[in-house]
Amino acid sequence: MSQSEAPPTLTIQQLKSELLTHPLMLSVGSFSLSTFMSRSIYGVVDWRPVLICVSSDILAIGMDHYFDQAPMHSYALETHNAQMRTVFRKAKVLLLSSASLLVFSLIMSPLSTWMMVAIFFGPAFVWDFNLFMMGGRQRDSPKTTTQKKAFTIKRIPGTKAILIGIIRGCGTFAIVRSVLGMTSPSHSHSVWTPAQIVIWSTINRACHAVMADVRDFHEDWEKKVPTIPVLLKSVFRTKIFLTAIHLFTMMFYANNPYIVFSSLYATVLVWFLNENTPRGLYRLSFHSQTITALLYAFVELGKTYFSYQSV
Repeated sequence: MSQSEAPPTLTIQQLKSELLTHPLMLSVGSFSLSTFMSRSIYGVVDWRPVLICVSSDILAIGMDHYFDQAPMHSYALETHNAQMRTVFRKAKVLLLSSASLLVFSLIMSPLSTWMMVAIFFGPAFVWDFNLFMMGGRQRDSPKTTTQKKAFTIKRIPGTKAILIGIIRGCGTFAIVRSVLGMTSPSHSHSVWTPAQIVIWSTINRACHAVMADVRDFHEDWEKKVPTIPVLLKSVFRTKIFLTAIHLFTMMFYANNPYIVFSSLYATVLVWFLNENTPRGLYRLSFHSQTITALLYAFVELGKTYFSYQSV
C-alpha cells in the first residue's frame, strides 16, 4: 500500500451494515407505515404506494451512505480489495434494483403520485448533494483567497429532523392518498383518523431523526453540522426536548391507546439511548411505528377472530 493510501475507516461488517443492512432495515419501517396507512384509512392494501415508499427509502438512504463511503470505494479499487469491492457491487445492485422498482411502480400509478414523489421524496434524494456554492472573498483578503462553502439540504440549521418528519409522515400519506384516495372508499375507524395518523407519524419520524443526531453527536459537533443536539449544545437538553414532545403528543391524543403506547415507548428509548450506544440499537427507535402497526394488526385480528367465534 502506498503512503498516499489511507487505511479503511470501517470493517467489512460495518461496511455491509452501512450500505446493505441499514437501508434494508429502515425500509421495513416504510413498508409497515405505508401498509398501516393504507389499511387503517382506506381499508385496503395496494402494492403500489407500498413499493414506492420502500424503494424510495432504500434509494435515498442507500445513495446517501454510498456516497459517504466514497473514500473507501476509492481505497478498495486502488488496493484491489475483493471483499470491499463485493460489498460496493452489492450495494450498487441494491440501488439499481430499487430504482427500477420505483420507476415500475410509478408507471402503474396516477400522475399525481409522480408529483407527490417529487415534492416529498425529491429532497431526500439530494440530501447531501452540493447544490451550489456560497460565500466569496472576505474583506481585506487577497483576491485569490475565497471562502466558499457548499450548500446542502442537511446543512440547513435545525431543519433536518423536521424535513425527515415531513418526508416520512406527510410524504407517505400523500403517496398512499394519491393512489387510493380517488378509487377506494374511505375506511372509518373508531380510534384512528387520517389526521391522527399523519400528525403522529410526522412527529414520531422527526423525533427519531433527532435521536439519530444524538447518536452522531460527537461527529456532528466536530464537523459543525447544525443538528438540533448540536444547536442545543447538549444531549441532555435534547432528551428533555424530545420527552416534552412525546408527552405532549401522548396527552393530546390520550384517547388513542396506540399513540399513547408509541409515545411511551419512544420516551423510554430517549433515555435509554445516548451518543455512546451501539448504532444497531437505534433501530429500536426507528421501528417504534412498526411495533405500533403490528400491535394494531394483532388487535384487529383478535377482534375479527372473536367476532367470528361469537357467530
